[in-house]
Amino acid sequence: MRWHVLVGLWVVISVGCSPEAKTGKETPKPEAATRTEAAPSAKGAPEVAPGGSVATGAEATAPGVKCEHGVEKAICTRCDPRLEAAFKAKGDWCAEHARPESQCALCHPDLAAQGVK
Repeated sequence: MRWHVLVGLWVVISVGCSPEAKTGKETPKPEAATRTEAAPSAKGAPEVAPGGSVATGAEATAPGVKCEHGVEKAICTRCDPRLEAAFKAKGDWCAEHARPESQCALCHPDLAAQGVK
């Protein structure tokens, strides 16, 4: 009979000590699915989304924010050289000027007219 008392006491203590029992609410769990970070590719470089945008997690900036080079800060390889591998893997690279072809105002004067340096 004593073991019934011990088991009952153990159940009351273990249930009564959980965070849910104290507040009556469930403890919020982190939502991994709501993150906007890009998964690194097999080579460790961030993924380049269609249209050339690259998400780099906490370092990513709001869309449309331009850097000193006249391109979106989130996809500027001169501001963040870690992005180079992603553009090279996509085939979007100007080896002559060491920047993405889609951002090379030296090869594409129309980009310079848009403010790309």
